[in-house]
Amino acid sequence: MDDAQAIADRFLLARRNSRYLKAFPGAQPATLADAYRVQERMLAGYPVEPVGWKVGSIAPRMAAILGADRLVGPIVNLAHAPAGVMVEAPLISGGFGAVEAEIALLIGSDIPAQREPPVMAELAAHVASTHIAAEIAGSPLATIVDLGPTAVISDHGNNLAVVIGDTIPNGLAQSLDSLTCTVSIDQAAIASGSAGQVPGGPLAALSFLVQQLATRGRSLKRGDWVSTGAMTGVHSVAPGMQAELDFGAHGRIPIRFVQATTGH
Repeated sequence: MDDAQAIADRFLLARRNSRYLKAFPGAQPATLADAYRVQERMLAGYPVEPVGWKVGSIAPRMAAILGADRLVGPIVNLAHAPAGVMVEAPLISGGFGAVEAEIALLIGSDIPAQREPPVMAELAAHVASTHIAAEIAGSPLATIVDLGPTAVISDHGNNLAVVIGDTIPNGLAQSLDSLTCTVSIDQAAIASGSAGQVPGGPLAALSFLVQQLATRGRSLKRGDWVSTGAMTGVHSVAPGMQAELDFGAHGRIPIRFVQATTGH
């Protein structure tokens, strides 16, 4: 068994049993390519394809070393919270848990694989709708963010789930600064921001994803969801806590965090 498969198997087992890991389960990948190899091995362990993809940022110092300023991970759990319906989000106790306010895109038609930057207008034509969303960042490994991008990529891009909220009318035509959110944890407002915090906005994140997937022989299909990046930062949460993501006129997403159970 190669290192990538062994790492993937240990992450998958921990996720399926909702058990935390004390350390990275093997030799941490040194390159982005090696990390995405682990991610692909994890995906091979699921009976179905992911329902979408998350895009996250890489800090400038590490971006200069690794050669990319974003990373991607698969979404295998998706929930819908229309009209502010409370959603329960399971977290692995002892692992990493956080919530992020995001803009999500529903892909309305297949996007051909392409390694060169797509024309933005053509890319936008493939988007069926734009939504408020919450990424539930999470991993069995509590130190995953501290270990850096190759650790994050290896375990699903540090994603547990994405919650899809209300539609933003003409979302891609809105100015980035007009798409705002305030995040509250246990009824205390802790951060506010806008889609302008994501470099280039949702379409730039989508463009990166299209190109990155192409290097792996993958492409986006009709019905896929894309969570495009944190608008207000990454906010730690744990089982027993609640969060509310208030997108103003575009709606809100209330979330209750619970302990994940075996096989979730």
